[in-house]
Amino acid sequence: MLGVSCWLWDYLRRSGQGGFFLPLNGGIDTSSISVLVYSMCNMVIKAVDRGDEQALHDIRRVVGESDYVPIEPKELCGRIFVTCFMGSESSSEESKSKAKKLSGQIGSYHMSVLIDSAVTAVIGIFSTVTGVIPKFRARGGSVRENLALQNVQARVRMVISYLFAQLMLWARNRAGGLLVLGSTNIDDCLRGYVTKYDSSSADINPIGSISKIDLKYFLLHAKSEYNLSSLEGIIGEMELENVHQHHRGGGGEEGDMGMTYEELSQYGKLRMSERCGPHSMFNKLTHSWRSKASPEETAKKVKLFFRFYAINRHKMTILTPACHVEPYDPDDNRFDHRPFLYNSGWRWQFRTIDNALRKIDLKHRTLEEEVKKKTHHGKERKCFDKDCSGKGPGFAPVKGEGGSSNGDKKAASSAEILSF
Repeated sequence: MLGVSCWLWDYLRRSGQGGFFLPLNGGIDTSSISVLVYSMCNMVIKAVDRGDEQALHDIRRVVGESDYVPIEPKELCGRIFVTCFMGSESSSEESKSKAKKLSGQIGSYHMSVLIDSAVTAVIGIFSTVTGVIPKFRARGGSVRENLALQNVQARVRMVISYLFAQLMLWARNRAGGLLVLGSTNIDDCLRGYVTKYDSSSADINPIGSISKIDLKYFLLHAKSEYNLSSLEGIIGEMELENVHQHHRGGGGEEGDMGMTYEELSQYGKLRMSERCGPHSMFNKLTHSWRSKASPEETAKKVKLFFRFYAINRHKMTILTPACHVEPYDPDDNRFDHRPFLYNSGWRWQFRTIDNALRKIDLKHRTLEEEVKKKTHHGKERKCFDKDCSGKGPGFAPVKGEGGSSNGDKKAASSAEILSF
């Protein structure tokens, strides 16, 4: 992750801006970005302490003070990093508290605002024109109404972010503006679990090519490396969500998406690095997932992924520029030039998966019948007389320990074949 911190610093010093602005919600994604900026400040301090004149010149230009000498990462972070918790009536106090604690430990200039009045104003324009008032699902609204209102909230946050980024330094009697940081990870982009022109739309995105799993490991490292105890609750929330997902079969982001972040990482690598479409991905995963999922379950998962991938691919055309880390980066403008309009039914591809499933099922049934026949044949050889104790006149033992027959051994081998 040090490479991403270097990338942030290089972009900041070249842009001519006075720092960064981030809508901090207390989750894994935005918290990771906050720590990356804090890590960047640590690197700048170390460079200045080593006598790096260029680094000192650059940081003085960024903060707008010709004689400024950075003292510690926390102090520098307070000058060049502004964070804001943008809550609504449905936001939890826990999330607000997590954002505040983290910002306090890294030293960012932090604020908390409510966006409900702005959301109400936007909805009011629509209601004035149409004569109808959309409602959240919790208040009796439909799924379509609920999604539209959630999108309004998300997009209002983007508008407020750019307003604060443009005027916060003015309000603090400093020249220049701030770069808005996006906070969408690579797996959410691949699945399309983003809203156009929300937090995924910004000036740059430090984590746009980093998986959710890697972000968690990064925070675990940063917690001990920088002594950030506030990250404990943020990391624990993701682990608790995974437990709920395992025991209840749903809940949280992974429950909403219908797939886990671990699965999304596998899909991304197969789709990009191995050039897999639906059918070839199904073939590979049927083998690699044989101990945890049946071919039918694997087929269902692959179809679900490609359906959402096709529906949401258009969102990749407006992705914020990100630091390129993973080879399966879905950025349509730079690293993954593909069509953005797909037939989400994938009729031919899904039909080939169904045909493959039928062949697998037929193979299993054929093997089962062979096992039954061989097992039955072995019993007939051993028990063609009424006395099957091994002492009757009709008993014909076959060479093998304990009087077991070659037929039994073959049956056992066939049974092992079925166990794959």
